[in-house]
Amino acid sequence: MSIAAILAAVARLYLDNEAALTVDRQLERFLNGDSDGGVLFQSLYGSVAEEPVPAHLLAVIRNGC
Repeated sequence: MSIAAILAAVARLYLDNEAALTVDRQLERFLNGDSDGGVLFQSLYGSVAEEPVPAHLLAVIRNGC
């Protein structure tokens, strides 16, 4: 087994374990700096995170207004 495969397996285990935590525990881990908040974001927002940003909001961001 390659190092990349081992690291991928460890990452999957971490994400699976993190996702199994309750949202309040995920939030606590994020605020303590023990997590990057990715699983917490997915728990809170789910598939909404995959939706594209509307063009008018992108224009506002690009124009700085």
